[in-house]
Amino acid sequence: MSVLCGLLLATCLAGEVEALPNTSHMNVLLIDIEDCNAAALGCYGNPICKTPNLDRFTRTAVRFDRAYVQAVCCNPSRTSFLTGLRPLTTRVTRNEQEMDAHLPEGVLTLPEYLKAKGFYLAVIGKLFHRTDYAEKQLSVFNRIEMYTPPPGWKGPGPVIKFPPVPRPADWQPPPKDEKSREYREWRRKQSDRYGDSGRTREQEGDYRMAATAAALLREFAKSKQQFFLAVAQSRPHTPLICPKQYIDMYDPAKIPDPPAPPESLVNFPYPKRAFGGNPDIFTVKQPTRQQAKEAIAAYYACLTFVDDNIGMILDALEETGLDKNTIVIFLGDHGFHLGDHGFWSKYSMLEATHRAPLIVRVPGAPANGKTCDEIVEFVDLVPTLGELLKLDLPKNLEGTSFAPLLVNPQRPWKKAAFIVEDDGDAFGECVRTKKYSYMEFKKGPIPAALYDLEKDPWETRNVVDDPAYEQVRKEMADLLHAGWKAALPPGVAGP
Repeated sequence: MSVLCGLLLATCLAGEVEALPNTSHMNVLLIDIEDCNAAALGCYGNPICKTPNLDRFTRTAVRFDRAYVQAVCCNPSRTSFLTGLRPLTTRVTRNEQEMDAHLPEGVLTLPEYLKAKGFYLAVIGKLFHRTDYAEKQLSVFNRIEMYTPPPGWKGPGPVIKFPPVPRPADWQPPPKDEKSREYREWRRKQSDRYGDSGRTREQEGDYRMAATAAALLREFAKSKQQFFLAVAQSRPHTPLICPKQYIDMYDPAKIPDPPAPPESLVNFPYPKRAFGGNPDIFTVKQPTRQQAKEAIAAYYACLTFVDDNIGMILDALEETGLDKNTIVIFLGDHGFHLGDHGFWSKYSMLEATHRAPLIVRVPGAPANGKTCDEIVEFVDLVPTLGELLKLDLPKNLEGTSFAPLLVNPQRPWKKAAFIVEDDGDAFGECVRTKKYSYMEFKKGPIPAALYDLEKDPWETRNVVDDPAYEQVRKEMADLLHAGWKAALPPGVAGP
């Protein structure tokens, strides 16, 4: 009977994907932004933050409300969602690890799969963590804009030549030795800021990346060549600065206090950080109440600035008619804490880091305009595009195509999402279902944490030692140890 049920479910999956239009000839526009707390976006329901362009886009796409990254910071997260493999397989678990040197032999990335299919590849701004971490992978791009190309790359010059931006009067060049204490202090000061950037919108790098994208889309509309275009936005990564016109849109006095204050936490797995300094911003000590409100207001301002830039890209897509045959993916590379738990920035296995925005539009998909509350993982991105574009992918990928959810976003899907943390102070793994989050630490002050997400959505009370949760702890620990294959959607077979 179980075999028969499995066959029926597999048949249903195939039937759902067949309900999609022919997508193999479509282009791909990937808009990736950094350090984005999904709950901060207006298009995800935040009542304060203004994101009218993403609101408009979301009404024509599928918004995934339970999309989870596989690592707590940029390099391992991007490595995972660009390979379709999980951090313990890619062997990239920290920002300092060179991707090229750590990936197992023979592992390819999304741009390489697309290149083999004949796509014209263009990247504007950051896609991989650093150029020197991904020289082989970047070398397949036909065009590289506003991003350092790898050695030996020969491609066209900029499609737009922007005027230089005047340096501020207090500008100091970075120390040459990136491993020195002086460089680390310079970088800390550059990051630990919020407020007015002192630039006009047109002088900002994020605006220029969006303007470059719009110009390239107009070129692609003329060439008719199938393309993959990756466009970055550096905000809302720290420093939380942007043009004054956006900062002025938000009154810090109207910003609520952050939830889950440190004094409310019970048996918390990150006690040092809850009361001390943070990475990236408020690095020396915790902010005052006023500073916290000002920083959150600045974060929202950065998102509204980015939203304006994304609107320029989407307008160009529609004006050229490319919206009719271009798959558009908007995502953040991981989340960001905004004062909850006393945390700022990323580097935790809590919801604010683990969850990130993911909005996907496939022209003609039945689910466009709907919300999906099922669990998906960013490691699913390569398998999904592989199915939509008929890419030749290996059988050992560790994600699952969520193409069926683009037809029926309410169908039962993954049981859980998994994440790995390796930031020096803690090494751990986490499994998250709709009801619970369970973490185990090999390093750190406590060995495990369990949160009841229905009763305690802000993860303030660790109930791992509560006798009432003894069975839940066992089940979640078993699921974590069984791994991602034990959480696959009904009817989907593992590799």
